[in-house]
Amino acid sequence: MELKKFRNKYDLELIPASNENIILGTLVWDPLIGKPKLEYKGMPNHIYNAFFDASLLIMSNWEKYLNEIKLEKIVDANLAESSVNFDVNVATSLANPTIGKIQNKLELEKVSKFSFGDLEMRSMSNLTRIRIDGFLEILKMSKWDKYDGKIRRVFMITELYYGSIKLITKIKWKNDFETSISNSDLDIKNEINFGNDVEYTFDHQNVPFAMRIERVRDFNG
Repeated sequence: MELKKFRNKYDLELIPASNENIILGTLVWDPLIGKPKLEYKGMPNHIYNAFFDASLLIMSNWEKYLNEIKLEKIVDANLAESSVNFDVNVATSLANPTIGKIQNKLELEKVSKFSFGDLEMRSMSNLTRIRIDGFLEILKMSKWDKYDGKIRRVFMITELYYGSIKLITKIKWKNDFETSISNSDLDIKNEINFGNDVEYTFDHQNVPFAMRIERVRDFNG
């Protein structure tokens, strides 16, 4: 399935700057124009940070809940599609660290196809959703006026999607490619030769490429 169709079918957003520090509960700011932002000057970057700032959490519980949400297991995505295809231009805009390393080692014009395969996901548990909903209800009752104007356009990540990065290049580039990445920290997970092409697979290394976001002010546990 093509990336745009994948996003539309499952109502997901691409992550504008992928890294392993993005976790469930991270806040996403929806600008009037442009891509969603993971940072907003003067505002917390995670829902539990917001609760801590509003004095709804003490330090020990803030640390406990953050650790719990970081430990949510990655499981099979169980989607109808097993892979998501995208072209080279999209690859350069994803800001995925693995794609960036490949780009530094190989001219992307030599890549005929990119895809995310072996799709997995990490989802916010019911317990976490209920807990967050409870804190939001307290916030709405006691301090909503203070935060309303600032959080009107803020969303929260409730699901993260991961996929092994696959690329296809011509067999004639095989030696050049393998030589170029031999001195890097890129590990080839799998290699398949077929006809005049070769497909390489790289592990996602816990770096998500897509997310499901829900508006904070309308969130329901």
